[in-house]
Amino acid sequence: MLNFKYKYPIGIDIGSRNIYAVQLKQTRQGFAVRALAHRELETEIESIPDANPGLVYAVKKMTKNRNFRGKIAVLHIPVKNISVLPIRFQVGATETLEEAILRESEKSLSFPLEEAAIDYPSFSPEVDGDGDAYRATVIAVRRKYIEQYLQLMKQAGLTVEAVDYRVSSLIRLYKHFYKITKHPVILCNIGYFESMLVVVTEDSIIGQRIIPWGVHALIEKILANLELLDSKDNAKLLLKTHGLAYEDLKSVDNSDDRAPDATMVNMRRAIFQVITPSIDELVFEFHKMISGVMSEKQHTAFEGIYMYGHAALIHHFDRYFERRLNIPTRRINPMTAVALSGGNKLFGIDEGAPFALALGLAMRKVPWL
Repeated sequence: MLNFKYKYPIGIDIGSRNIYAVQLKQTRQGFAVRALAHRELETEIESIPDANPGLVYAVKKMTKNRNFRGKIAVLHIPVKNISVLPIRFQVGATETLEEAILRESEKSLSFPLEEAAIDYPSFSPEVDGDGDAYRATVIAVRRKYIEQYLQLMKQAGLTVEAVDYRVSSLIRLYKHFYKITKHPVILCNIGYFESMLVVVTEDSIIGQRIIPWGVHALIEKILANLELLDSKDNAKLLLKTHGLAYEDLKSVDNSDDRAPDATMVNMRRAIFQVITPSIDELVFEFHKMISGVMSEKQHTAFEGIYMYGHAALIHHFDRYFERRLNIPTRRINPMTAVALSGGNKLFGIDEGAPFALALGLAMRKVPWL
């Protein structure tokens, strides 16, 4: 009998401009972060990744970190290359389940089925349907794009074991710290240029959206309105220090529970007024997601909202959403809850929060003989 030994690959999360890499290692306490790296590209990755020397160079530089081990990787590709198809279907008398999924997926694809690489991370029977009725979330990518990314990673010295789906990585990350129950939860990853919302239960993905909204919009608003000499770090610091705290009469930052002084009140008022119009755009996207779920299943009770990524950077972000949506909300920076090894340190204002999706990806073990 063959015995498989499991190893952690290098998880590489490729966004439109930012690349994050994380690798874990097994310890007696569970796992620890063996290595992590980040690079920001000078230009946005094109929809067709045929030749992108900037991407290859960035990945090479990142994985030269002496803490990374091996050349096996798992990969997130940019969302612009991915089609997400929520489908409902019935299995015909003469077809298999997979054939039914392909049949229904072909109706929604914008490119020929024979050119597609397809997976379905969520699949469940219809509760109110007959025994042959199902719903699924189908992920489709042009096969040539997958092949191009595999070739780019090969040029960077890596072998890709699997191309994973961001929603799957976010669910994997959430399940490591929490238990998904029968009541739906909303998982959210706030990115730099785009964000992901997903509604999940213990057995299915019941809604998801990728929206062109990220913390970049807030940073640019602060830079434009407060004349901070184009310093993104200064803008991030204001988001972390003040954020949306102006709504609270007293700052929870003060251990003696004293009201903040006039200078702080004025600064918090200014930041609040500058960023809330953009944040309300995100609140509206949450409302659309929640309404869509409730239109299918009335009287749905959401257990909570869990916010990852750059959400951890924005002070009182969770309180603001909890008040607007009347759903318990938490900001989570999972990088502060895992052990770091090999001299790894979390530098910067965000303390590693944007590595959330890469961390969930890196949790995907691969078998090596």
